[in-house]
Amino acid sequence: VERGYDPRDFVLNCAGGATGAHITALAREMGITRVLVSKLASGLCAYGQIISDVKYNYMAPAPVRLEGAAAAAKLDGLFKGLEARGRDDLQKDGFTEDRISIRRSLDMRYVGQVHECTVDVDPFALDEAALERLKAAFHARHEELYTYSEPGSVVEVVNVESAISGRVDKPRRMTIPKGAGAAAAQAGTRSMIFAADGVARETPVYLGARLGAGDRIAGPAVIEEVTTTLVVEPGWNAELTESGVYLLVSAIEGGAA
Repeated sequence: VERGYDPRDFVLNCAGGATGAHITALAREMGITRVLVSKLASGLCAYGQIISDVKYNYMAPAPVRLEGAAAAAKLDGLFKGLEARGRDDLQKDGFTEDRISIRRSLDMRYVGQVHECTVDVDPFALDEAALERLKAAFHARHEELYTYSEPGSVVEVVNVESAISGRVDKPRRMTIPKGAGAAAAQAGTRSMIFAADGVARETPVYLGARLGAGDRIAGPAVIEEVTTTLVVEPGWNAELTESGVYLLVSAIEGGAA
């Protein structure tokens, strides 16, 4: 919220073995209507570390007002210097040029401010026309964060930053066979009280290992996986996707499950 985004506009993606036990309750409080919980939720961080690209971040101070060809040339020179270091480090790690990508950004503010916000630099060619586009992007980002902008004020750069990444080959994704319906996966029931309404009810318990892609479960329900458990509140529905991720969707408009 402090960064100018409304959580209700997003899907909540979960990690951690305990997350599935309370995630629909958390989503309900935030007004979020869609949630993703992976079968690998308990090891998602470790899995992500293994398959993530290698990235180096380099930053340099750049007290430059965003005006004129000289400013564009100075910023471009600073970026190129940082990126030469990044390429060298990634090549030492064994990455070839075709596996290296670069993302540029600037920390910017209005002259006189004591705080700044970050704006991506695109395209890479920095000239006077590019500076005008960057100023427009800064005004828009400032308004997102602080609800106002000052197009007539002078904009200055505080820092330049280059994120240089080396691409790591990704493993083949999990593929779940199509299911024949959730009924065969039910292992019993359990008496539960849900915070959504405080009512005790017999709640069906399903074994995730028996569910297939496309199988749907209406809450209230419990889905037991090998390393995690999902609690589906009343007013929510769960569906296992082919990629091994559960999609939980609020059945009540606005997410007030």
